[in-house]
Formats: sequence, structure tokens, C-alpha cells
Amino acid sequence: MKYALLLVIGALLCPVPAKAMDAETFFVKAVALQKKGMGAVFAKDLKPMIRVFDEAAKSVKAENEAARAAGSPLFCAPKKYRLNAVQFISEFSRIPKERRQTQSVRDAWREIVIRRFPC
Repeated sequence: MKYALLLVIGALLCPVPAKAMDAETFFVKAVALQKKGMGAVFAKDLKPMIRVFDEAAKSVKAENEAARAAGSPLFCAPKKYRLNAVQFISEFSRIPKERRQTQSVRDAWREIVIRRFPC
């Protein structure tokens, strides 16, 4: 009984993975946030979108580091790089809508950094 209770408590405390967001949904929400200007700071979509993007970026970075260790990196970005909101949305808009609708945010970001920072 004690173990069952611990299992239930553990299950409740573990974060549940968010439903995967396709790149088109992410793009549409990003454009809407950009239109809000400074009001975007108070938007309820901001934090979930930041989480989705951070997870995607970390995954792509890890994939690139593994590829670099194997001798063939996917992209050669500088140690620190930053895109402003206009550049970020512009890069996502370069991916055709039909492809964004079937792509994950991770795959879209992977495509963007490979295109932006070729080796």
C-alpha cells in the first residue's frame, strides 16, 4: 500500500509532456504575439511557446553536438547567436505552409539552423 501511494504521488508530480505543436500553429501564434507588441509579455500563450521552442532548440543542439562528435555536424553556428523577433518569424515564414503544417517545431528549427548556418 505504501508503495502504491508513492507511485501515485510520483505520477502526479512528474511533468506530463505537452501535446506536440506543429510548426504552423507555432508560426501563427508567434505572428499574433508579434502583433501585440509589448502586450505580448502578458499573453497566456507566451510561456508555453517559449517552453516548446526551448525544448526544440535543445533537441536540435544535442543532435548537432552528436553529429559533430561523429565528424559531420549538421550546422556550424557561432557559439552564441540570437535572432530578433522579425528574423525569427521571417525564417519560419520561409518554410512553405504545407510543410509547416506537418512539421514539428523541432524539425522546423532544425531546417532553419541548417539553412542559416551551413558548414
